[in-house]
Amino acid sequence: MKAYVKIVYSSEGRSPKEAEELLRGFGFVRARGTNTFEAEVPDAAAGIERLEALHAGLKGQGFIYEPSVGRPLESLPGQQLGYKERMARWRDAGLDTEELQDLLQFDVERFKSRGLEMMRSQLDRVAVEREREIREAEAREKIERGREKIMSAVQSEGGQTIQQLLAITGVDEDILTQMLDELVKKGKIVARQSGRRVAFVGV
Repeated sequence: MKAYVKIVYSSEGRSPKEAEELLRGFGFVRARGTNTFEAEVPDAAAGIERLEALHAGLKGQGFIYEPSVGRPLESLPGQQLGYKERMARWRDAGLDTEELQDLLQFDVERFKSRGLEMMRSQLDRVAVEREREIREAEAREKIERGREKIMSAVQSEGGQTIQQLLAITGVDEDILTQMLDELVKKGKIVARQSGRRVAFVGV
């Protein structure tokens, strides 16, 4: 059995040559033509223990790495994956391989069409998650820009009313109210009332 670690290099970390020397000290050797290093271990428990030791050794070295025991995360040169190994990877990706295995035995055409359906479903799910991630990132960025605009605007003499800040920031009124409450609680701005007018002023 083998333990594997796939290294992703960073310009802020050590060079590939230094990485190879470091991993060699933990008993790992590079599989030619890849970024994967491997080490012989007697069993899975020993493989995990070896990877734990390597984890401690890589701390602060500027590497991103992916460990595994028993099976590498990328195909190694000369390593031809069989259909069972491929389906194991599909299972790891969330596909119902039990259904596919049954179809493969009795109906190859249905196996292919059903497999494509499952793949499309996974791709749709990934696309939806990515679109949500983008929307959330854009919302966070908009809020951060809005916070910066608030802090800049309230420095003006007399401060700014919520109506003025709505026009300046372009964020939803409910969100703006939450942001103003947060900034007031943190002591970064104060709300001053003059008659019926409430203005927010920088501290």
